[in-house]
Amino acid sequence: MPADDPPVALRPESGAMRRYHRQAVALTPASWRVFRRRFFAACTAALVVIVTTVVVLNLKVADTLAGTKKIAGLRFPDGPAQGGNYLIIGSDSRAFVSDPGQEQAFGSKQTQTGQRADVMMVLHIDPVKKTSLLVSFPRDLIVKFPSGGDGQINSAFDKGPQEVIDIMRQDFNVQINHYVQLDFQAFISVVDAVGTIKVQFDTPTRDLFSGLSVPVAGCVALDGNSALAFVRSRHREEFINGGWRDRSGRSDLDRIQRQQDFIRKLAAKASAQAGRNPLDAIDIANAVVPKLQVDKQLSTNDILRLVRTFRNVDPNQPGALDMQTLPVVPSPSNPNRLVVKDAEAAPILDQLRNFGNTPTTGPVTAQPVDVTVSVVNGSNISGAAGRAFADLQAQAFAPGTTGNTATTPRTEVRYAAGALAKGQLVMQYLGGVGQLIEDSTLKGADVTVVIGADWSGVHARDKTVKPATVPTTAPANAGTTGSKPTATTKPPAGPVC
Repeated sequence: MPADDPPVALRPESGAMRRYHRQAVALTPASWRVFRRRFFAACTAALVVIVTTVVVLNLKVADTLAGTKKIAGLRFPDGPAQGGNYLIIGSDSRAFVSDPGQEQAFGSKQTQTGQRADVMMVLHIDPVKKTSLLVSFPRDLIVKFPSGGDGQINSAFDKGPQEVIDIMRQDFNVQINHYVQLDFQAFISVVDAVGTIKVQFDTPTRDLFSGLSVPVAGCVALDGNSALAFVRSRHREEFINGGWRDRSGRSDLDRIQRQQDFIRKLAAKASAQAGRNPLDAIDIANAVVPKLQVDKQLSTNDILRLVRTFRNVDPNQPGALDMQTLPVVPSPSNPNRLVVKDAEAAPILDQLRNFGNTPTTGPVTAQPVDVTVSVVNGSNISGAAGRAFADLQAQAFAPGTTGNTATTPRTEVRYAAGALAKGQLVMQYLGGVGQLIEDSTLKGADVTVVIGADWSGVHARDKTVKPATVPTTAPANAGTTGSKPTATTKPPAGPVC
């Protein structure tokens, strides 16, 4: 066939292809040459637009990054070429407070002096394995200070970020390669730039210390200020049976779990917006990045790798963004302080230490046949425990026992001490439903599934399903922070987030 002849062997497998086929066959050799030149010109123009957009976005990121406050003098070891460990600190410093409104919201910088790490996480990015891991370090964890003495890890931050970087190396053998710090204002800016984040509250909820106030149960859209009160809450109260009940539980450990859940939702929404419109990503970056403090060595490429890490995050997909909390137990000398639970912390710390194909000493993967599972019914659905018990056995889990318990709004997967991997395995069969909780009191089973009102059944491994609608119980007037609700009627159940 001559080079300038039109293609006559196209298969018209669709309407568009059939039209193209008729048009192409009808072209003369001269008109085909014109068509081909225009076609390639269009492709070239599209490529130029794409390349230009990428270049502009990179330049915008570089310009935005230039607006951050750079912390000089921090010492880091050499990390992997394209990854590393990022120490992320949420500071409770009130140094930015400059007017009565901020003072009322955050506290006075005269009375709330110094700074402590309200949030402390290590983000591990492995470019070879193409994985990321975010590990939270509880604020009440006791460590040895490189400068001398010991105390809570959040207090070490008052000595400066280098003290915390050195603690990670000295106490945990974890090398930090970059540093990112944000304060209350930066967090508010992050949320407000992305947009409100919906969080489910099963009861009216408040925290008189953080300012959290949710007068009516349901799916609540949190803006920057209310989101800050939510993620900082350590003295949580819920309105149950006509009165406010303390639900602070494990205080900071429960707060960490709420923070991680919120980060998943925030990352998912930010990724979705940036995916739909790259200019949204620039707007978010412009609102947030200038309020951050970063190490002087952090480059534009490092920021872009962080952005790629949080792309395509689905908060309903198990394992989409791996988040862990360093396992801890109460200190023998002070039950209000924490120490590392060495056996369970070892595999998590090992992941932070290794990159690429370096072998790790992680736990042996659990198999269903090795996991004894009990089921208790807290859903008020007759026979739910028996059906779940049979379904779990059909997936090869070893049988424990069944029973009933008080009404539970959220399904729980309780695992015995040292059985974290087994609890995680059971979670993979629950369709994305369930809260993982360590329970050292468990007897006769490795894992107990507490069926809650959101129960969706046992499913194929790693299949995600929509959870059942959770009924809400809220007083007609739950009141605002500091007030006492006056009624206990049940309104219609609101939407579940």
